[in-house]
Amino acid sequence: MAKPAVLIVEDNKINALVLRKAIEPICNPIHVVNDHETFEAIHARIFELILMDINLGSNSLDGEAIMKIIKQNPDYQAIKIFAVTGYAMPGDRERFLAAGFDGYFSKPIEKEAILEGIRNAINPDTAQAAA
Repeated sequence: MAKPAVLIVEDNKINALVLRKAIEPICNPIHVVNDHETFEAIHARIFELILMDINLGSNSLDGEAIMKIIKQNPDYQAIKIFAVTGYAMPGDRERFLAAGFDGYFSKPIEKEAILEGIRNAINPDTAQAAA
């Protein structure tokens, strides 16, 4: 069985590398850095999951705006989108989930937590059976 395709939207090269290396054992990660590349990628390929940074620099929409545009398109509503962000104050998780994200991970990422979240999102029946 092929590994699921996961899109990493992250403008920081080091953060992207850390995230890519963490999830490679279970996914086929593709990395993009801004809104334009994100939309190109999802039009060109089917992704099961998107790991979305929130602050993508001044030349891009932020991750929350990108997520909302993606979720408005009926063709992409099955894609799970997780916020992966430095916003880690009390209430931030709830705020991002209320905004429409399917999951939330604060930076620095915890490898096992993000792997478990990806497994649960991509194959919830198997993940629940293993829990």
